[in-house]
Formats: sequence, structure tokens, C-alpha cells
Amino acid sequence: MKRICYRTVVSYAVLLPMFLILLSCSDDDYLNAIPENSTALLAVDMQDISDKDVSARIADFLKIENIDACGLDLSAKLYLFETIEGNIGLSAKVADKGDLESFVGELAEKGYCQNISEYKNFKFSVIKDSWVAGLSSEALVIMGPALPAQQSELKQQIAKYLGNSAEQGVKRSPLFAKLDSIDSPVALVARASALPEKMALPFMLCAPKDADASQIIIAAEIDASDNTHLTIAGESFAFDKDIDDELRASSNVFRPIKGTYAGNIPGNSVAGVFMNVDGGQFINLLHSNKTFQTLLAGMNMAVDMDNIIKSFDVDVTMFIPKENGERGWGMAAELKGKSFLDDVDYWKQSCPAGCKITDWDKDAYCYTDGEKSYYFGVSDDMQFFSGHSTDCALGILSKSATPLPTDIQETIKGKRLAVFFNINDLFGNNTFVNKLFGSTDTVLYFMK
Repeated sequence: MKRICYRTVVSYAVLLPMFLILLSCSDDDYLNAIPENSTALLAVDMQDISDKDVSARIADFLKIENIDACGLDLSAKLYLFETIEGNIGLSAKVADKGDLESFVGELAEKGYCQNISEYKNFKFSVIKDSWVAGLSSEALVIMGPALPAQQSELKQQIAKYLGNSAEQGVKRSPLFAKLDSIDSPVALVARASALPEKMALPFMLCAPKDADASQIIIAAEIDASDNTHLTIAGESFAFDKDIDDELRASSNVFRPIKGTYAGNIPGNSVAGVFMNVDGGQFINLLHSNKTFQTLLAGMNMAVDMDNIIKSFDVDVTMFIPKENGERGWGMAAELKGKSFLDDVDYWKQSCPAGCKITDWDKDAYCYTDGEKSYYFGVSDDMQFFSGHSTDCALGILSKSATPLPTDIQETIKGKRLAVFFNINDLFGNNTFVNKLFGSTDTVLYFMK
């Protein structure tokens, strides 16, 4: 009996540490290669994604013909991330390091990437002269695009990520915890500060004055089933409870969109915003946000935009057109009154030096500072219209000859806030978005 007990104790003494070691080798160790302070995370579930074309495009980007022999475990999620420095990366789980090295070697023979080299005990290659790829026994990390002069620094960064422990990886991040809670084949969580400035602006609409873009988080489900655009259903929130409470309260300003202007915006516009608001509430929302407060302060020096906005009621749209490379902006809104026009003569007299307001048409005027012009007015059917040119200002009141796709127009209706972006104008042509989502050129975001 004593012998049996002794053998049992010895067995436990040997097996328990081994068991604990095995437990420490988690199936999601490849996530440690994603930095904890990432500012944006996108997860793609290759097994659950409804759009198989997306899976095919991912496979095409990685030049995977035989999934079983490539060395990657594509039953695990793929993750895209943005580092705090603004670099873009992808992390995939490695199933067999030897198979993956052989796979990369085959691609090098075909000229798709460089031959494998070793750096700090990790293997590296460069894909298409732009994307630096590093691999360990757990993870494949690809980052870029980068010029040859920048690739050495990027290799050092990837080596650091590949060497991360669980305490240094993204699993400790609150952004990752939120991402992991989203039940969608393609999910995104990002700080507003990680987005291009024009893209981040609408997400800051409900933000309190003392909040900055790094505190505002966008959590979203992404539908990539249409090859021409991505549809993102999301919400803005904050980890800070006070900011989050104010965000949620402010979002009540937005009402279901009728779709008055959905077909009026040119489909090649850089960006556009659709909403349905009461101007009196909306102006208070804008003034509680330091970014919009600054914008309004500049505009109010010549034209009383506060009073104009207070007259808005029901659908409102703002957009950035693209005309012969010139960037401007346009805006239209349904009105509950036009008493602000009674003040135009005063605006003319109080214009800053070097500026003037002139009559343009019936109930329509032009403000100019000698370099830029702003046309605005009220139509007979009580719509406010404005823009950087006469064509832009008047054009927004009628259907566009080249509108947004019909399905986007229909999706906008009934939403409380809808925003669209042209990917190439905001991100350029060489992005993971283009690589993953093929011919996609438009992103449509709407508030849940």
C-alpha cells in the first residue's frame, strides 16, 4: 500500500509540471504577436464567413493553393491590427512551422517573395517587395507596406512582437475583450484616433467636449458580401463610464432617416453623412464637441451657422465631393423655418476685412474671402443648400446622375446615422482592405 502511494506521488510529481507546461501552451498563443496597445483590431473567422469570396481573396493574397500544406491553421481567426505607431499588420496561426517555411520557399522560387532569412531566431521574408513577413512556431505576422529603407526597422518590430509573452500580447487589451464579444464573421474594434481624420469626425459627433479621439471606440460587425462595398453596423462607446454615458445619451438626438438625400450624393464622393435631427438639439450636440465647436467658430465669423443649423428639421446631409481633383464640401437640410435669412444684410455689413457676401439668386448668397467661396441659400420648398461651388450647392437638391448604388440608398433609410467613405481616397490603393475585400471601393457605416 505504501509502495502504491509512493508511486502515485512520484507520478504526480512528474506529470503535474508537464501538464502545467502543456496548459501554458495555449491554442491562441499566436495572439501574443499582436501588440497589447494596438489601436485597431479586425477579426476574420475564415470558417464562419458567409462570403467565401473574401476567404478566396485572403488565400490569393497569401498565394495559398493548398490550405492543408501551407503550414497555417486557417480554422483559427485571422487578425488585422494597427499599431500605436500607425503600422498595419496581420497575424495568423501557424499549424506547422516546417510546412510554412517550405511554402514560403516555394513562393520565393516563383518570385512572389524573397528567400527566407533568419533574424533573432525568427524566419523572415518580404512579400512583393513591400510586406515584411516574420514567422515563429506559433504565429505568422505580416506588416507593411514599407519601402526598402523602412523594412529593417519593421523586421525589428515584428521580431519583438513574435517574442511577446502572454503578458505582453493583445489578450490583455480591453479592445480585444470587446472584439471577442462580437458575434460576427468579420468584426472590428478601433479607437477613433486610429482612423483617418475625415473618417473619424462623424464618430466624434456624440463625444463630450473633454473627450479625445483615443477615448472613443468603434465596435462593429462587417458585412463584406457585396463586392462593391462594405457595410458596417456599429456603435461608439468609451471605457470611461462618464464619457460612455454621455455618448449614449447624445445618440438619442438622431432619428430614423427618411432618405431625402440618399440618391442626391454623387457615388464617387470622398465621404458623406446622413442623419435626421432637430436642429435645436443638434446644435447643442455640436457645441459640446470641441472639434465641431472650433469649426463652427470659424464659420460663424461670417455666416451665422448656429441659427441656420437651429432651423434644420428632419433629414440632413453633408458630403465631400470629388471634382477634377478639387476637394470641397456640400450640405443640405430640410427646414422648419428660414428666419435666419432676415439677418443676411447684417452678415454683409459685419464681414471680416477682405471678405464679402453677395446676392447670388433668390434667397441665395455667396460668401468669399478672395480665395475660397461658399454658396448657400433656401429653396422654394424649404430646403437649405450649400457648397463650395454653384454646381455643388444646387446639385444636392436633385437626384445625382451618378448616385450611390441603390442598395446603399435603401440601407441608409431608417438608420439613425449613416456615413459612407471612399476607401481609395481615405486609405490609398495599397491597403489590406483592398487586398481582403477585392474590388470594394466604398464603406457604409450606420449606427446600430
